[in-house]
Amino acid sequence: MSTPRPSQIPRGFRFAATACGLKKTGGLDLALIVSDVPACAAALFATNLVQAAPVVLSREHVRTAARRMRAIVVNSGNANCCTGREGMRASQDTAARTAREIGCKPDEVVVCSTGVIGVPMKVERILSALPALASSRSARGESFDAVTHAIMTTDTRPKWAAAACRIGGKTVRVLGCAKGAGMIHPNMATMLAFVVTDAAIAPALLRRALREVAARTFNSITVDGDTSTNDTLAVLANGASGAPRISRHSPL
Repeated sequence: MSTPRPSQIPRGFRFAATACGLKKTGGLDLALIVSDVPACAAALFATNLVQAAPVVLSREHVRTAARRMRAIVVNSGNANCCTGREGMRASQDTAARTAREIGCKPDEVVVCSTGVIGVPMKVERILSALPALASSRSARGESFDAVTHAIMTTDTRPKWAAAACRIGGKTVRVLGCAKGAGMIHPNMATMLAFVVTDAAIAPALLRRALREVAARTFNSITVDGDTSTNDTLAVLANGASGAPRISRHSPL
């Protein structure tokens, strides 16, 4: 797929990716999505009985900071699952370092991991890479393209989509990416997926819309009958388009 055009990038979002050494191939394995202003957030997570540390932590962060989320940080190469207290500490440290670098609170960061299960996370590699990663973030399509590659594991190609509409005379943009090739089975379909939009919408309405859409998309996909421990579908809406706030639900 081609790189997103400047007109497809929602206003007020910036992206970055790097290789911090988690993947044996040396490929991109750490990605960052940042909203310049506090964004409303909604997310759906793994329903598996076994859930990775970043899922447990991010569920709590979305619960407490749904009206002021600032960032999503994602690593590939290690799922940070079945890693005990050290695994949870790794996710917490990742959120804290990201928050320090972009100027927000740790609970305003969603943390996601994907990759091998049961292997201790070499979190020091993530923490060392985050300052330069945060400094390099930009709104360029090439930066978003790097994010789509950094979240891949067994995928053979990146997956992203963009859309736009007019609300109150303003253009509202939606941009999203996902990873996942195997271990896909409802419910959530085993994937990581991230959507950003410059629409203005209340968190409760955003959560409702996300649940309705996921029910007929993510939760309708089966590849191999396996579920996972790290599923995350997160949406950030920062209102930077200047369009009127969406305050009424319309059935799909």
